[in-house]
Amino acid sequence: MKGPNPYQQAESDLESLVLSHLGLVKRIALHLRPRLASFMDLDELIQVGTIGLIEAARSFVAAKGVPFEHFAHSRVRGAIIDEVRRMSNLPRSAVAINKQHSEEVRQLSSVLGREPSQAEVAAALGKDMDDFQEDRRKAAQFHTVYLEDVAEQALSIPDASSSQPEAQVEESEFMEAVVAAIEALPERDRLVMALYYQEEMNLKEIGLTLNVTESRVSQILSANIKKLRKTLGFEGS
Repeated sequence: MKGPNPYQQAESDLESLVLSHLGLVKRIALHLRPRLASFMDLDELIQVGTIGLIEAARSFVAAKGVPFEHFAHSRVRGAIIDEVRRMSNLPRSAVAINKQHSEEVRQLSSVLGREPSQAEVAAALGKDMDDFQEDRRKAAQFHTVYLEDVAEQALSIPDASSSQPEAQVEESEFMEAVVAAIEALPERDRLVMALYYQEEMNLKEIGLTLNVTESRVSQILSANIKKLRKTLGFEGS
């Protein structure tokens, strides 16, 4: 028979930990709400985030020296984003839409000698403007979350949890810089980033999709991260 786990939270401690951090869940939900698909309202995001908070409290090990709020922030945010992804079939189709549109823009630009209008791209794809705009809306729904994933996972930059106006302005400016840096990458490099960070495909799956080796995918990812860090001023940090 196993003895008690010395790190396991007592029920009273667990309840206290959860109740004292419910405000954190709401802050994270409010922060993510404008960035997520419209089929989940704020209360649903908070419910999912609270489950993530409870799981964080149950698995938290104070002896490791990590502040609980920092530990819980990552778990709550991850729980919300995972649930949104689980409920939606948009991300994989969004990659296909972006790829199709980018290829059509490239071909039209070559023929026209200039950037094509949205109406011209829609016509080339055989779509009316309403369908074309709907495709673009779907492809954009998870774009900001994907960029935040890149910022946190690839650049090792913590997600801002402050609600101060100054912090919000700084975060907005930083995300704009991330957008510009990623969009400046070659099309294939952008696709590899999307497949890895947004679609969460592994190196083997990406290699099979693009008909390259796992080693080549790894090289592309590493090179992209180095480019982004340099562009955003994090090289050597």
